[in-house]
Amino acid sequence: MPSRNVVHDDEKLQFASRYLVYHVRMYVETLLWLQSNKDKPDGWATIRNAMIEAHLVHSRILINFICNADSHYPTDIIALDYFHDMPYIFIPLQSEFLKNQANDIGGQLVHLTTKPMPKLKSEQEWFIRETTDKLIPALQGFFIKVSETRFEKEVKSACLAHLARLNPPEIPVSLYESS
Repeated sequence: MPSRNVVHDDEKLQFASRYLVYHVRMYVETLLWLQSNKDKPDGWATIRNAMIEAHLVHSRILINFICNADSHYPTDIIALDYFHDMPYIFIPLQSEFLKNQANDIGGQLVHLTTKPMPKLKSEQEWFIRETTDKLIPALQGFFIKVSETRFEKEVKSACLAHLARLNPPEIPVSLYESS
């Protein structure tokens, strides 16, 4: 069973849950916006580019949260932390696809780099449908398994309600992110 060297008490987990519900909601809201605005306009599209970037950043955060068995910083919270005293109940999602997506987002979206990219950021394709198809069930499974006491009041139900808005997910095949 995976375990961490860091144990966060319930107070810290509850505090972090406020951020978790924010990231879940932003992930869902940006995805719903992208579904409603599927057509790529001619020319520059600042709002659309910003929504794609926001969606991808929240994707990366949630992928790292649900997939990682450890983190770089002791103050980071990952899904496994919510089961520190019950490690047999939860195992981080093992998905090379999602881990690669998180790495691509981190390597190609969130900072300037001299590393060659397949296309300019505004022309890059991102696997939004495939990511959502794997990420949503994993997050729902996490929220179903974790004890309500590990969250601030109503965070668990709010997260599940946000995620339920995507069932069944009507997700565009692919989208370009911004420059």
